[in-house]
Amino acid sequence: MLVDKRLTEKGVQEDLLQQPQLMMKLVEKSLLVAENLRDNYFRNTAHFIKDLRRNIDAANSGRRDTGILQTFSVADATWEDLQNEQVSFIDGGIGQVELSNQVPIFLRVGSYGVRVGERRLAERENFGYYPVIFGDLEGGSKERRDFPDIVRITAELLGGISTLYRNPDIRVLLFHGPLVYLMNAYAGHTPFTETDIDLFLKHYSNDRDEAEQLKEDFLEKARLDIYPEIAGGRSDEWSNRRLFEPLSWIAFLYRKLISVAQKRKPHPIIAGVIERGASREFCEKVLLDRVFRSLREKGNEDYFNDMFGLTDLTSPKNLMDRLGYTDTLILPLLLETGEYSEHWEMNKSSGLGSGEIRLPKESGSSTVNFSCLRDSSPLGFPVIRGTYIRTTENTEPIRVEVFSKLGEDQVKEAVRRVYLYSRLLPNYGFPVGLDIADKFAHVPNWMTEAYAKMIRHTLGVSLQKGEINDEDMRKVLVQAIYMTPRDWLFRPNVRE
Repeated sequence: MLVDKRLTEKGVQEDLLQQPQLMMKLVEKSLLVAENLRDNYFRNTAHFIKDLRRNIDAANSGRRDTGILQTFSVADATWEDLQNEQVSFIDGGIGQVELSNQVPIFLRVGSYGVRVGERRLAERENFGYYPVIFGDLEGGSKERRDFPDIVRITAELLGGISTLYRNPDIRVLLFHGPLVYLMNAYAGHTPFTETDIDLFLKHYSNDRDEAEQLKEDFLEKARLDIYPEIAGGRSDEWSNRRLFEPLSWIAFLYRKLISVAQKRKPHPIIAGVIERGASREFCEKVLLDRVFRSLREKGNEDYFNDMFGLTDLTSPKNLMDRLGYTDTLILPLLLETGEYSEHWEMNKSSGLGSGEIRLPKESGSSTVNFSCLRDSSPLGFPVIRGTYIRTTENTEPIRVEVFSKLGEDQVKEAVRRVYLYSRLLPNYGFPVGLDIADKFAHVPNWMTEAYAKMIRHTLGVSLQKGEINDEDMRKVLVQAIYMTPRDWLFRPNVRE
């Protein structure tokens, strides 16, 4: 009986040789692992992949009831199925202008909207962007390196909510990057003040009453439910000062985004798309967990130890640690173009626990407990499901994340669109709309360098006249963000 060449060790090796970027990753990993693992690292990996391919092939063809992994295909997706859909892409960009010892930082969130199939340019596309200057914010831990991330995440979420409000018929909303980040890394930031939140909302809603209502809804929820859990007996002090603890505020915005989407029929497809990720969560907690369970059931626990000549490859974590495997190293060898993996529930907020926090304009810190913001809590971050899709022959699979609450069809529908959008950039393999939004929101070096000169000139002239003040400097920075005609030159060519 003829054996599919792809299911042989030689076939795996040939696939590797035809993917130089993947081959280089394997070579790099082989140099980083322990010396006793370097011999035959390439061949042993190919042997492992061969066995996985055979298992997946058997499961997909129905020859096995319970395979280690099942894959699905959207390679037959066509643009005709998506005609007249309204799609929006959102991304944030950060720029810094160095002036002596001060570094003014500003952010702008760009949105790119398009109606699929519309040939009239004026009707097909629209752009929007919203600036936030970090120097205007009173709260927040500006001394922390991840402070810009907190501001960017907040701004992007408000941009997404605003986009849903402005576009009642929107069908797809895609964010550049994770839909929800690993939030335990951002715990302990000083709360934002009400003035800070007013600044955020000023850029994201033309309706003052709507913006005010969003703010009041959060404060009521925080006073009654969130802050008593986080701050214990100090919750009244927090509420009376109308403070906005960043993680609580961000979790509230996620729940608001989902709530707005749930009121639409059908629910909009909302997803985050991640390129060049270094995650290993899928391989460790899904793929290899099943592999090890299967080996134990068959009495073949020493499969990896025998292959690599070791004794401690007895768990997914040990295997990943010792061999340096990642999702984007293993999955390109398992997924064909147009195929995507099973989806899995991602671990985004389980690490949230006790920490320290300082209130604005206070020097001391207090102990708080963020466990009520875990995704297992009704007050917490939403449950996220992830999958990997391989969009082109020569690029790594990209991860797609969706909200579980918006329905089971979110994964398949998001993947179909990500696949088609990415095929428009075949050498990049990433959704073209997110690439445009990224370049639109990006604050390029030529801009920061040019406006650094402009700011220094303005500063010098004003100092000589004795007229400089903080408000003048903010106006110059705002002007720097808003003057963006040249950004259009970064837009990639797209196919009709």
